[in-house]
Amino acid sequence: MMKKIVNSNYFYAFISLCAALWLFISVSSPGVGSTRDSNQSSQSTATTKATMTVPLTIQANTDSYYITGYPSTVKITIEGPSALVTATKNTQNFSLYLDLKKYLPGKHKVRIQQNGLNSELTYTIKPKYVNVNIQKRQSKSFPVNVSYSKSSLASGYEASKPTVSPDTVRVTGSAADIKKIDKLVVKPILPKGIKNTFDQEVLVQALDKKGKTLNVTLEPQTVHVKIPISLPSKKVSINFTQKGSSPSGMSYSFDGDIDSVTVYGTQGQLDKIGNSIELPVDVTGITDETKRNINIADALRGQITSSDPQMVIVSISVRGSSGSGSSSNNNSSNNTSSDNNNDNEDSTNNNNDENNDAD
Repeated sequence: MMKKIVNSNYFYAFISLCAALWLFISVSSPGVGSTRDSNQSSQSTATTKATMTVPLTIQANTDSYYITGYPSTVKITIEGPSALVTATKNTQNFSLYLDLKKYLPGKHKVRIQQNGLNSELTYTIKPKYVNVNIQKRQSKSFPVNVSYSKSSLASGYEASKPTVSPDTVRVTGSAADIKKIDKLVVKPILPKGIKNTFDQEVLVQALDKKGKTLNVTLEPQTVHVKIPISLPSKKVSINFTQKGSSPSGMSYSFDGDIDSVTVYGTQGQLDKIGNSIELPVDVTGITDETKRNINIADALRGQITSSDPQMVIVSISVRGSSGSGSSSNNNSSNNTSSDNNNDNEDSTNNNNDENNDAD
């Protein structure tokens, strides 16, 4: 009986049906691998948001028109599948722009548009609209002026005429703003107490008659400013004068190792000095030839700030008093008297010799 059942076609059909049911149940039931795939699928389809700051560009005839008023960047918030949002945020392969090609000169409120965002993403741009001012474009070159505070200079120092490179700057803007330009100026800020030449790049500003900065484009935006700063100086000759008390009848002469010097000071100080300086030499207590070092700035007591060289070596020669001269004359007189006495003695001796011969 069993053998007949096993060999029966129905038996094999039943076995096939059971196998098919088992395969169906196995495929339909979730396992470990299918759970992972399900999670990944859920993550890729989950929605998220991201906010970015993006440059705002314009589409317009910028050769003929000068456009102002719009911001350089705007914010956009995108929302969509997490993976797509992340990719878009990292690559930023889209743009935000204003289409102004059909607008005439004047002020307009224009909607910001986007290009390149995936269609699966939704977005919000802030602000949605911006105000723009479209004007006829004009360019013109202007000289650059320098304005700075001389109070920063160290005491006594003076600044020469500044130099600017380049000395002219090309300005581009609306015709109305170009007409308002009163001057282009650089305003270097000098360090307090500066003693050396100022040499830096400085930002250029376009100002109207009220000193207000105008919204124009400058080319270049900075210029090189050089302000020579130095202490005024000039070369003068040196004259020595006697200072201090000396013994009665004693006189001195002076000889310096230099006969001229470069002196530094304010222009007013140098004008008062003239072409020469008087350096006093203290001879108090000097009775023999000697040398002294004199600090020129100290000797002039504030008449100058400094000198080059700072020191001068003075050789002091001493001449004797009148008393010494009289003593010398007396000695000469005494010597003369002595010579006369000797001459008289010789004459007497000669007379005696002659008398002896007569006898």
